[in-house]
Amino acid sequence: MKTDYRKLESDLKELLGLMIDFTDHEVSEVEHFLNVGEYGLAFETLCGIVKEEVRTVSTDGLTMIKELAERMEIDSSWWYDIVQKE
Repeated sequence: MKTDYRKLESDLKELLGLMIDFTDHEVSEVEHFLNVGEYGLAFETLCGIVKEEVRTVSTDGLTMIKELAERMEIDSSWWYDIVQKE
């Protein structure tokens, strides 16, 4: 299956936009990886911030995390406990 990187980047930016309690620094950290095309690192960084800084994730955000992780084939250790705890 061919990956549509524009759609993936758009979806990751949408997910980042749902992280309303991220600090400007945290947003910039994730955006850096998006800007250089490191989508996996952007996703893992976002999830790491959610877990380490105990950020709240909306229902829509949780759905997007799960869908993106499965589409990107991200190891569940990065995201599974986020979607299960909410």
